[in-house]
Amino acid sequence: MIPLGLRALLVAAAAFSGIGEAAVVRGAGFDAGKSYRLNWNTIVGNRMTAGAWEERAHVIAESKADAQGRAEFRFNAPDDLGGSHTLSVESTRGRQTGHFWIKPTALPLDVGRGPVGTTFRIHLKGVGWSETANIVHVVYDNSYIGYACAFNSQGDVELIMQATGEPGWHYIDLYPGIYKGSETRPNNFRIPQLTYAADHPGEDLPAFRYAFEVTNGPAVGQ
Repeated sequence: MIPLGLRALLVAAAAFSGIGEAAVVRGAGFDAGKSYRLNWNTIVGNRMTAGAWEERAHVIAESKADAQGRAEFRFNAPDDLGGSHTLSVESTRGRQTGHFWIKPTALPLDVGRGPVGTTFRIHLKGVGWSETANIVHVVYDNSYIGYACAFNSQGDVELIMQATGEPGWHYIDLYPGIYKGSETRPNNFRIPQLTYAADHPGEDLPAFRYAFEVTNGPAVGQ
């Protein structure tokens, strides 16, 4: 048994997932037969103004300890910011803590083909909140067109796009990048980091690629 007041470890299996995926967190050293609540911590706010964000916790699962004082907490990864989330359980024997990581995931396009002017949506979940993970950069046919932030929307990014170009396939890439920093020359902030897989300074983040087929026919709206 874990001595009173000793901090113990909660272990998540797997250690990370996309939102909605099943997760289990295990702990030991609890009082046999007693029910416990697993707390999930997240960050709420934005980076637009100083002090505009805070950490909050809520109960995400409950479990009753078995005869050996072990407990398993089962839940689906919540629709939340990407990155590390602190887990905790309070008991008479102390506070147990652990971490769970939400990875970014990409949903399918709502529309995959159509003439010039067709509106389609790119939807990402689990995008992060740190300065190295809170924005994604949009490149259409190798031309950078801007970035979107995920912090204020709790990791949910929806981009409304409009098809352009000649008939055929067109590619939209979304890259990680760095939100801001002190360096001025060169300026490596708020631009696509094409070398993200080799030298991204923060999290291990993916890039996403979509393909849209522009078809023959009059442009939408004409």
